Amino acid sequence: GLVQLKKIDKMNAIRQKNAEKYYNGINLKHKMPIKSGCSYHFYWIIVENRNEFRRKMGEKGIETGTHYKPIHHMTMYKQKSTLSITDEISSKIVTLPTHPNLKQNDVNFIIKCINSFS
Repeated sequence: GLVQLKKIDKMNAIRQKNAEKYYNGINLKHKMPIKSGCSYHFYWIIVENRNEFRRKMGEKGIETGTHYKPIHHMTMYKQKSTLSITDEISSKIVTLPTHPNLKQNDVNFIIKCINSFS
């Protein structure tokens, strides 16, 4: 961990550059905004058919993810009320890779695939 801390500023700068490229290149209305100070350990987008989208991205060798189940579904916070907007968004959100080992060609390819699949 201490070795990684020595590289954290450089790694975060690369992640931020990848996120900015996603933001500027992805043709979707709902995507993660650019904010100063964010580490962008992942970058999220919202797509209509998440399972189909993730399958197509996977076929192109692009790993995507789904993160952070809505808190009202977690056992400790389970509620009897429904949060329909939260549930809808959580079923459509997809996270993209931003890790520092991505090459700019990789990011460009990911953007191209997103724009063709979404």
